Amino acid sequence: MLSDKMKKQEGKKVIPKPAKSPSLFEAKTDPATVRLLTPREQWTPAQKRADKRAEAAAYARGLVAYDQVLALIGAGDLAGAVRAVTPFQGAHYFVQAIQAVAQAQVQAGELLAAVATAQRLPYADTKGDIIGTVIQALVQRDEIAAAQWLAATVTGFRYVSVMKQIATAQQQAGDVEAARRTLVQTRVYAEGFGEGDSRSGFFRSYYLSEIAKAQVRLGDVAGATDTAQLITHQEEQSWALRAIAEGTAHENAGPI
Repeated sequence: MLSDKMKKQEGKKVIPKPAKSPSLFEAKTDPATVRLLTPREQWTPAQKRADKRAEAAAYARGLVAYDQVLALIGAGDLAGAVRAVTPFQGAHYFVQAIQAVAQAQVQAGELLAAVATAQRLPYADTKGDIIGTVIQALVQRDEIAAAQWLAATVTGFRYVSVMKQIATAQQQAGDVEAARRTLVQTRVYAEGFGEGDSRSGFFRSYYLSEIAKAQVRLGDVAGATDTAQLITHQEEQSWALRAIAEGTAHENAGPI
């Protein structure tokens, strides 16, 4: 074969060869790309392996601490269980340990202690779940005023759940008007919820639908209708309207 030099000497056209692309190992990372990476993404393989080992050790410590808390609860030593989560050995399983202690305190009737324990939970929903169990215990004791006071400390989606508990207790106590006002107050709060993902989110609509159905059960069809008009998610609105229609039909049926 003729070399490129020989081809030039004979007057033949030389087709330039494409530049050789650097291999994966030879290629240099663009400094601009490096700046976009987080420090963790720039770790070496050895650093990543060390991080995984540290993570596994942290999980193991958390699991051991959690098992100790459960053992103390099982032995009836709630004070010891509280001490075991102060401080807790590692972040992993901390929420589960706090929940277990608070639930045990509720079951033991230590409601104030359970509320104090629940305040240590980092998430509004899990905190609201514990507060909800305390509220349930209070309404069972007919301490509705205390339950209302405690419900006011709940934030986020769980607020709707605990306020529905309050409304049910008020209805059972014979104060239907107070129950209706409680649900209207709950609706005003729920109007501030976001829908979530623009394509499939329906959080606000879901909770408003739940409130509308609770209003129907209280016989407040007019209030439920007002609530249904605020629902933007079509499926949730249809559920609310169906409940309203069924509630109205039952009202008009009269005694059998």
